[in-house]
Amino acid sequence: MSIQFQSHGGGRRQNQPEKRSVLASDATIPAAGDVAADARGDLGYLFPPSGNPDHYLPDTVLAELDELGDLMVPAAPNPDDPAPADITATPDSTLPPVMTYWGQFLDHELTARTDRDTDFSKLHGTGPTHTAEMIEQQLKNARSPRFDLDSVYGGLPLGSTMTAEQARDTAKVIAGMRHPHYRNKMRVGPTVPHGHLPDNLDPYRDLPRFSQVEPHVRDAFLRLAESQMEPADFEDFKEGLPKRAIIGDMRNDENLLIAQFHLSFLRFHNRAVDYLAAHDTGWPADYSSAKALTTLHYQWLLVEQFLMSVCDPAVVQRIKDDKAKHFFEFRDAYNARNGTDTLGDVIPLEFSAAVYRFGHTMVRNAYDLNKNFGRPGTHTHDAKFERIFLNTGGGGFRETASQDKAEGKARLPQNMIVDWSRYVIADPDTSDGFPARTARSIDTLLAPPLGDLVNEGDKATDAAMRALERQLARRNLRRGFALRLPTGQALHKHLQDIGAVLSGPIADITTALDNKPDLAAFLQGSASKLHERTPLWFYILAEAEAAGGNHLGEVGSWITASCFHGALLDDPESAVSIGFGPSQSPLKAPDGSAIDSIEKWMKFALVLE
Repeated sequence: MSIQFQSHGGGRRQNQPEKRSVLASDATIPAAGDVAADARGDLGYLFPPSGNPDHYLPDTVLAELDELGDLMVPAAPNPDDPAPADITATPDSTLPPVMTYWGQFLDHELTARTDRDTDFSKLHGTGPTHTAEMIEQQLKNARSPRFDLDSVYGGLPLGSTMTAEQARDTAKVIAGMRHPHYRNKMRVGPTVPHGHLPDNLDPYRDLPRFSQVEPHVRDAFLRLAESQMEPADFEDFKEGLPKRAIIGDMRNDENLLIAQFHLSFLRFHNRAVDYLAAHDTGWPADYSSAKALTTLHYQWLLVEQFLMSVCDPAVVQRIKDDKAKHFFEFRDAYNARNGTDTLGDVIPLEFSAAVYRFGHTMVRNAYDLNKNFGRPGTHTHDAKFERIFLNTGGGGFRETASQDKAEGKARLPQNMIVDWSRYVIADPDTSDGFPARTARSIDTLLAPPLGDLVNEGDKATDAAMRALERQLARRNLRRGFALRLPTGQALHKHLQDIGAVLSGPIADITTALDNKPDLAAFLQGSASKLHERTPLWFYILAEAEAAGGNHLGEVGSWITASCFHGALLDDPESAVSIGFGPSQSPLKAPDGSAIDSIEKWMKFALVLE
C-alpha cells in the first residue's frame, strides 16, 4: 500500500501480522510525475556484506561489463515499417507474452530507484562510490513493498513529510483518479476514432489523461510537480501535461502494453461495481467493495498463475509451505545490522537491482498486437518494439487527429488497442512469418531493440554517454556493480548454506550456456574471470537458460517467489493472509465460473471478448 503499515517479519512476526488499525502510517509526497503518495522502505542485502573481495566483482571490471553487455544483444535486422522485423533474432519461450508486462506492473508495485541514477549508482561512474554498509543505510526504496495497487488507487495523502498544502493537493489529485460523476468507479479514457477497432468491445480503453480532468485537479498536480523540479524541467512537464495519464505510477504509461495492462485494473474495478449492482451477492456495489475484490483477485492470480509460471513451481511450493521463513530471517538480519536506521519492509537489493530484471530478456522485438498490426496485417505485419512506445504519455504520443493536436489532447488511436487474446494464451506458430504469441526465452540474450532504446539518452552530452544510456544490458550490469551486489556464485553459496536452496553454485557459468561459444570464450578469457565471478544479473539469466528458458532457475525462483510471498504474508489483508480463493468471490466470469486465470480477468474487465 502506498501508506506504510509496518508489520515486520521474522522474530517479531507472530502467526498473523498485526492489524492495520494498530500500526503507524506515513507517506511521502508523490514523486514528480506520479500521483500515488507512497511510503519509503528499506533496501538491503540478502548476502550480508562480507568484505571478502572474492565475493564481488573486481574494481577493474567496468570495461569488461560493457563488452559483456554488448555480447548479450544480437545485431539483428530491425527495418523500418512496413517491413517485418526478424522473428528469429532471439529464441522464444513457452510463456504467453502477457507475462512480460504483468511482471513489469508487479515490479512497479514493489520497488523504485535502483533503476535510475542516484548518488549510489550513477550510470556514468567508474564504479562503486559507497561501501555496502552505507548503501544499506542510505539507499531507500521509493515504493512501499506491498501488492496493494497504489498505482491504481493512489494511496492516502497522510505523510509527516508533507506540508498541509501538499497533503491537500495530493488528496485532490488522487480523488481525480475516480470518475467525476459515478464516484464508485475509476476514471478511464476514450480512444481516438482512428482506423478499425480490433474487436467488438467499446472504445473506452485508454488510460485517463489530464486533458480530461477538472482544472482544480490539474492545478494541484502542477503545484506538486513544481515543488520538485527545476524551472526549465517544469515548463516542459507543464506543456506535456494533457498527454499524461492520471495514474499512481507514471512508469505504467511508458509503453502501450503495460498501459493497457494497467487499464484492465480500472475496467475490472468498474465492472465489479456493475456486477455487484446487478447480482444479489450481499456485497454493496460501491468503491470499497470493488477495490477490495479487485485487489484480492489480483493477489491470488500473481501467486497462482504468475509465480507458478515464471518460477520453478516446486520452489514456489516450498516457500508457500514454509511461509517464506528465510525471507523473514533476511529481514531480521537486516534490522540487526542497521538498527535504528531502518524504515521497515526491507526488500533485497539483489532482487531489485538484478534478479527481477529477468523480464528484460522476455521482451520481443516485434509483437502480434492485433488484427491491424499483426495477423492478418491490415496495416502492418507486426508491431515492432519501437511502435509500442509511440502511443503513451511517457513514450511520446503521436497525434492522430488535427483536433487532438490543436488542443493538446493526444490519446490512444482505437486501432492500437491491444487484442489480449494474442497475449494471454501462448501460441508459438510463426509459419506465416508473423511473430509468435509468446514471450522471449529467459536467457542471456536480449532482443535487438534493447541495445538501442528509443526515448533514452536524449539529454546525454556526448555520443558515448548517449549510447550507454540506450543500451539496456550495459545499464543493468553497471547498476549491479555500482550497488556492490555479490557475484552469482557467492549469493548462491550463501542461500545453500542457510538452507534456502538445495543446489550448489555454478562454479563455471559457461557450463549453463546453451550453444554460445563466443560468449563462453569471452567469459573464460576475461581478466576479471567473469565465468567464476559472475555478475548476479547474468548469473540468474544463465541459470534460467540452463533450466530451459521457460522459467527461472532455483536461485532466481527462490528470490522472486520469496519477495512476493513474503510481501503478501506481511499484509494482514492480502489474499494469502486471509486464504482468499476466486471460488469464494461474489464476482464470476461471463460463463459463470471463477475468475481464476488472467484470461478470465481480462474477459471480466471487458478488454477481451
